[in-house]
Amino acid sequence: MNHQTLLTNYLSNLHVELFMVDYNRCGADWRDLDYTPDYSKFYWICEGEGWLKIGDQEYYPAPGQLFLMPEGVTQSYSAISDQPFLKYWCHFSVKVGGINLFQILEFPHFCSIKRPELVNDIFNNILLHAKSGEVYGHMMAKSKLTELISHYLMNLDLQQITYLNMPVIEKMSAILAYIDAHIEENITVQDLARIAYMHPNYFIRFFKQQIGTPPIHYITGKKVDKAKELLTCTPSTITMIAERLGFRDLYYFSRLFKKHTGLTPTEFRKQTTRLAT
Repeated sequence: MNHQTLLTNYLSNLHVELFMVDYNRCGADWRDLDYTPDYSKFYWICEGEGWLKIGDQEYYPAPGQLFLMPEGVTQSYSAISDQPFLKYWCHFSVKVGGINLFQILEFPHFCSIKRPELVNDIFNNILLHAKSGEVYGHMMAKSKLTELISHYLMNLDLQQITYLNMPVIEKMSAILAYIDAHIEENITVQDLARIAYMHPNYFIRFFKQQIGTPPIHYITGKKVDKAKELLTCTPSTITMIAERLGFRDLYYFSRLFKKHTGLTPTEFRKQTTRLAT
């Protein structure tokens, strides 16, 4: 089980919240030293000069660089010339299971964007939606912020992302590997709690904090994914697939499958067969 699977799970369960967004030129007095915000920030530099310090790293951002300044990290910034930054910026939070993502993962503080017009467009849309006054405006702005986070990740080498609590990461990797290896069995919370050396009640809270969903919901989703694979790639009957995955009640299996996919197993198989021809 490599860490990329765990990273995928974290990123699939993000809860993003937008606080502020704007586009402006910094003043000559733009300056604050050694403060620790309880929100994260993106700076998208359009033009101008300035200085940032994030943790113990100092930067002189250039146009075309997207800077991530995570919450809980001591920061400083300052104008350094008579040509201060013109930039888009936003304040936001991003959590997994109620935990600040940046307490779990450490990302590079900036990336160079290959297609700056796309980031310009995303930021402009965040700003327009956030200030639109429409009932759906904030929801749309949050969706575009999620897109911005995705775009940031797309421009990184994933090897640059590091895990901040390796004992927890190794434990979660072992748990997810066990689930993958035993997905055709009846996996219980007690089984997983034993692997983690935790009481089952504490384990449920721990798993949800790390993955963003309770362990039984996660296992069910994995069983449905396996069922989709078997429906697509094997001639096994639906009854055989249900039994293989530990479902003795075919009606319950079909209902659960439809809840997750919007289709019954029969409908799913017909659709995938039609797409393959």
